[in-house]
Amino acid sequence: MINTRIHVIFTSSLFLIIAGAYFYMAWSQPIAYIWATYEDLYGEWIQFLGFVVAFVFSVRIARRKQTYRLFFTLLAIACFYVFMEEISWGQRIFGFESPDLFKSNNLQSETNLHNFFTGPFNTDLKTALEYILAVAFVGYGLIYPLCLKLRWRAALWLDKLGLPAPPFYLWPFFVTAAYLELGPFHFNEAEIAEVMIATALAVMTLHYDIVLRENEVPLTDAVVARSLSSKLTVMMAGVVCFIIMGAAVITQLLYSSDAKAARIDNRIENGLDKFASRYGRFDRWDVSVDLYQEIHRRNPGSRSTMRDLARAYRNLGDMEAFELYVNKALAIDLEKYQKNPSRASVLRSMVHSYRLLANQEAAERYLNDAHELGLKRIKEHPSSANAAYSLGRTYDLMGLKAEAHVQYKRAYELKPTRKKFKKRYLKSKY
Repeated sequence: MINTRIHVIFTSSLFLIIAGAYFYMAWSQPIAYIWATYEDLYGEWIQFLGFVVAFVFSVRIARRKQTYRLFFTLLAIACFYVFMEEISWGQRIFGFESPDLFKSNNLQSETNLHNFFTGPFNTDLKTALEYILAVAFVGYGLIYPLCLKLRWRAALWLDKLGLPAPPFYLWPFFVTAAYLELGPFHFNEAEIAEVMIATALAVMTLHYDIVLRENEVPLTDAVVARSLSSKLTVMMAGVVCFIIMGAAVITQLLYSSDAKAARIDNRIENGLDKFASRYGRFDRWDVSVDLYQEIHRRNPGSRSTMRDLARAYRNLGDMEAFELYVNKALAIDLEKYQKNPSRASVLRSMVHSYRLLANQEAAERYLNDAHELGLKRIKEHPSSANAAYSLGRTYDLMGLKAEAHVQYKRAYELKPTRKKFKKRYLKSKY
């Protein structure tokens, strides 16, 4: 005998698998976690395909004459917008250059609309949108279907107007997405929230497509007939396989292109660096060391990576490894300095190294040299964005944040399409 709630068991198991997999990767497989949450990699394509599936079934439902037609028409439009924004309207696949309007005003210099308002920086608008989304997820995914179950008059009225409730068995996806949308751990949780919502909408639209096609009026999940439950489960399994396999194929196809592989590798390196510091906040310095070692293997000449590795070893209590890496970084700096003592970037790097070694006298000497050099270059080249940016970096080292912001703003205004200048300016602004 087929369990009439086998689709509920399947969906609950799917939720536990997704949540468990992300938790396991975050705890003990950080590189896998980066591949599962970063742009152009598996996690983003799972989101993309989840919204594509929701779009397809929303269109199928909207073509039928029934109470929820308008809602699913709007949902189809919303899903189309979301999955096209996910790929920056084809830019992530075809790699075309962003127009100057987007380079100058989009917070990530990409061809999409949402990054005109939000980006990788904490702003009041971004925080407000996160809370609005979290409340919406809980309200629509849990409270509304619960009120329908309890036969509350307002909920029944909304349902009669044409607002379908998600099947109640999907509430864990919506509630978890609401919590993760707020980023409580600063571990890219918003990407997991998107996976949860994409999965929930894909399952919801599939549920309504099957139920509305088989019945003149929609059935609640509690009374789905035995045959529908079995059919729904099989369809869900097929959709899950399609999404997982599709995400893997797209990721590998992109990675097979040299140009796109270089971009993905650069993004992974940035992710390794960010997550290495994030694990440090949880005193997981052993994981930080592993990640910094991976970055060091990829870029063995990076002095900043050597210093990060030294700090991680110091926090682990391995002073021998600490001194080894910080002195290696300083040796490279000194060699570069002897060849050209007028490079501000080298002077700033030496300041970092001497500060790590607690040699404040040497650090102050080279910091003053960098400051004087920066002022001289600004005077000689007042319209140079590079000179302004370099002086801003020096002011940052001096702890003069307001002065640094002025120089970053100047560099950005001189070259608004230069991603490095814009990123530093926005970071100093927010």
